[in-house]
Amino acid sequence: MAPQMHIEIERKYDVDAAAVVPDLTGTGLVVRVSQPSTTTLEAVYYDTADLALASQRIVLRRRTGGADEGWHIKLPGDEGRLELHWPLGEDGPIPDAVLDLVMVHLRNRPVAPVARISTTRTTTCLFGADEVAIAEVCDDLVSAGDVATGQLRVWREWEVELTDDAPGSPKKRDALLDSIEKQLRVAGASPASSISKLAHALGKEKLGELGPRWVLTSRSTAGDVLRAAITSLTERLIAADPQVRQDEAGAIHEMRSTVRRLRSVFASYRALLPAPESLSLEAELEVLGQALGAARDPQVMHDRARNLVRSQSNKRMHEAVLARVVVQKEAEYHRALERLHELMTSDRYFRLLDALEHLATRATLPKAAQRAAARALAEGIVSDYSRVKRRMAGVNQAANATEWNQRTHRVRKAARRLRFAVEALSTGETAIFGEKAGRLARAAEGVQTALGEYRDSMLLQQLLLASSESAFAEGENTFGYGRLHAIEQQRSDNAIEEYSRARDEFTAAKKWLPSRSR
Repeated sequence: MAPQMHIEIERKYDVDAAAVVPDLTGTGLVVRVSQPSTTTLEAVYYDTADLALASQRIVLRRRTGGADEGWHIKLPGDEGRLELHWPLGEDGPIPDAVLDLVMVHLRNRPVAPVARISTTRTTTCLFGADEVAIAEVCDDLVSAGDVATGQLRVWREWEVELTDDAPGSPKKRDALLDSIEKQLRVAGASPASSISKLAHALGKEKLGELGPRWVLTSRSTAGDVLRAAITSLTERLIAADPQVRQDEAGAIHEMRSTVRRLRSVFASYRALLPAPESLSLEAELEVLGQALGAARDPQVMHDRARNLVRSQSNKRMHEAVLARVVVQKEAEYHRALERLHELMTSDRYFRLLDALEHLATRATLPKAAQRAAARALAEGIVSDYSRVKRRMAGVNQAANATEWNQRTHRVRKAARRLRFAVEALSTGETAIFGEKAGRLARAAEGVQTALGEYRDSMLLQQLLLASSESAFAEGENTFGYGRLHAIEQQRSDNAIEEYSRARDEFTAAKKWLPSRSR
């Protein structure tokens, strides 16, 4: 079951036992306040023994009482926190649908209660114009037990949370919260020393920080830059994990692309990374990439066939073609997705994530990685560029069409590797190379895109041919298959022409190679 989602935007305040929630009528946008109502909330918070979720500022709990009782996951966000909510269900194990969204952090470590929190909550609702509820003020008396230590902590806090009908812009939301805060401070409140009930229950001011952040300077070494790039890509991989588990649109493509980017970084800058750790990671990333590709490739063919049919004026004539292709590719996809999920719940996958994080933060890098970043990393880019050029030259030596296809496929992969290796160091926090490197990456992308279009077209042609033979054997009219096959032949011819242009642009891009003499 898909969870309900809510962006939680709130502020918390410490108050003493004598404080009284003030009448907030007329404060900011508040026109009217409700009568207070009181309920009791009982929550059990779950995590690993080493607080794997809390270290990422993630909360997993089961709460009874109140209008939103059920299973909750809270995730950090740009503004506020994203809260996911599932129905309460029976008092049993954590539902798989809930675990799937945090499995990438839990991995295969045991999960158990880490805190039990009882809250007596008195809520006052704040209404704006047209009797729309825009915020709630919660007066909470909290009793929290730390499961590991047995420590019991009791405190009182006020919490102001905006509703979904609060003002639409961040500036207006802040103004509303500021106006309310001003009145609460007058009543004796002060900003909370701990903004999380779980953190307070565990005796902490806040939950953990979101992993190491690398600050690169002109003095950063090649190793510093690579650690930062691998950290960023690993975070991207981890972010895609729950989306793949939920089979969200585009998730497999995103995760596959991230795996390819990681593999490119490891391959292009291999001399600056520790062996055999980096070689082992390359191999494990390849296994994951193959599993993702087995699920992604049927999606590509399905979408390409669907779009081809939709581009035709006589769609009815081609519906039988599409139906046969869709059934076949959807079956392939679901089989591959099942195998992918098996891999993603295996110890092998979790150890891969552990190893990526270890290399990025704690592994000892070779002496070569201590060199100046730009000069050392330029060597990998120049080497990759030469590799693409050699493979392009080899295409001209192909003896037949089959060999030509194989050799252009190798050109495409080499261009993709160069592109991703350059983009890892010319975008975002790790942009040590400038616009010239960006142009080089775009030239490589042009080669990759043209040959990718050619390959996809050829694969669809093969699929249409095989499908037409099956259809003919079953007595179906196969004219539509031939018609679509001819269109795809023209598209593959166009892709070859585009490759010729992209190849020339790539050759000219040599002037954008970073210098190795810095």
